[in-house]
Amino acid sequence: MKRRKKTIVIIAVFLVVALLITGYIRFFNGKPVYFTMGMKDDELIKTTGQKVTYTCEAEILMSDVKKEYEEMFGSSIWKENVGDADFESYIKDQIKSKLMRVKAMNAKAKEKGVVLGRDEKDSVSKAVDAYYNGLSETQISNTGITKKKLSDMFTEFAIAKKLYSDITSEMDIEVSADEARVIDIQYIVSDSEEEINKAYNLVNSGSSFFAVAKECNADGEYEYELKRGEMDSTFEKAAFDLATGEMSKVVKAEGRYYIIRCTSDNDKAKTEVNKTAILEKRKLEKFNADFEKYEAGLYMEFNNNAWKKLSIRDGYTLDSCFEDIFNTYFGK
Repeated sequence: MKRRKKTIVIIAVFLVVALLITGYIRFFNGKPVYFTMGMKDDELIKTTGQKVTYTCEAEILMSDVKKEYEEMFGSSIWKENVGDADFESYIKDQIKSKLMRVKAMNAKAKEKGVVLGRDEKDSVSKAVDAYYNGLSETQISNTGITKKKLSDMFTEFAIAKKLYSDITSEMDIEVSADEARVIDIQYIVSDSEEEINKAYNLVNSGSSFFAVAKECNADGEYEYELKRGEMDSTFEKAAFDLATGEMSKVVKAEGRYYIIRCTSDNDKAKTEVNKTAILEKRKLEKFNADFEKYEAGLYMEFNNNAWKKLSIRDGYTLDSCFEDIFNTYFGK
């Protein structure tokens, strides 16, 4: 369990990376189509019939992630690597993809007649004022941020979110209660078959499961909230087959030995939350699969020369946070 939990923690860190990048609009995962050098220095993206995306919009998103990562990991995080790429390049690619997906979604929204209503336009105005008024005069001067550019940015992000909601609301996707079921377990774990058998005999003889777990488990942990797909299949089958209060026999999984005790075979509140999460994940996957076909045929210009000059590590840390303000007026 300990090694498995470490793996889950590592995976969770990379999920945090993705979530921090996509926090307020989780569904953007686009890709560049055409590159050009024929754009103004402050112009980043152009699509037929769409407003220009400016470099300051990329700097706004870069400022958000710069603050998030440096608060968690310090400024040295940008020197780390993710696979073959340095961390800064990895994050920049994600921001580029997001901006291009937003642009593509606005093109699709225009075709479908998706526009903001009066209240949504009012929210854009309030969001613009909140962001702009939070900046210093020096930050405004250095970045070239204007209320007009902010208005275009908040509007495009809001339209993209509205398009996503409209499309996914029509999807016929179901998640069964059993596949979303969340259970609570206690466990005893050992690398030694002899030790786990000794522990099993102790519990069967009346010893406290808690006391034996505390004695055997090297990391001192013995409780876990389990969802399907998180652990080895052998471990999961043994755990999910248990009713509340039941204990498994010795289970071998990933080279270790376990005894599992179920304390709740269906945590209903957590199951409902998990069901919603699975449903949203499947909607996202279907949306991405369908939208990539549209995106592939869309003409889009990207100013690669201007993009190369932008830096997260050496970029601005702005006083306002686009993600927080967007969430305030448009929800997560």
